[in-house]
Amino acid sequence: MFKPQELDIKIKILNSGFGHHLSKQSKSAINGKNEPLPWFTYSSIEFLNQLDFTEANIFEWGSGNSSKYFAERCHHITSIEHNIDWYNTQKVNLQKNQQLIHATENGYANAINEFNNKFDLIIIDGILRGECLTNALNFIKEDGMFIYDNSDRDPQNCLILRDAGYTQIDFSGFGPINDYTWTTSIFFKQFKFKPITVQPVIPIGGGY
Repeated sequence: MFKPQELDIKIKILNSGFGHHLSKQSKSAINGKNEPLPWFTYSSIEFLNQLDFTEANIFEWGSGNSSKYFAERCHHITSIEHNIDWYNTQKVNLQKNQQLIHATENGYANAINEFNNKFDLIIIDGILRGECLTNALNFIKEDGMFIYDNSDRDPQNCLILRDAGYTQIDFSGFGPINDYTWTTSIFFKQFKFKPITVQPVIPIGGGY
């Protein structure tokens, strides 16, 4: 049993440190400073925060605050969105290194086929994830990385990536907005992303 004081500290770290209370209230993936976050688990975001994406070209199925988060950190990000209302909301105030494309459900998974280049990072976090994954395997660099959110729902797709030679690292726990835990996974063959600074950094709620 947690003592009341210990429980208060844990709740404070989640709600204030990670910004979960504000995120839930606003129904938006943000931190305690109202800055955009991917709608991934907090543990995966803490990991991604340490990495240098400044030279990375990113492709993303699904759009939102993850697009804004990575746009602040990468060379260029292309996002595919199927929901026209959400697309119209997100296309306002795009950064110069953001490209947002609306695709109908029929063209959604195949949208990546329109590009002639391969990507450093591909994010699978929208609809038709199995079809997206099949196409993505042809457009990832040999030393590129996948992020697959809600991977706990799609173990068969994770197996496809492992069978293709990728190492799977799972980050499970709480994340923005939701009152339940889930898993965000990264996959890589050759890990090339260097840390921005000393790794690991002191985590939110940590220190001595």
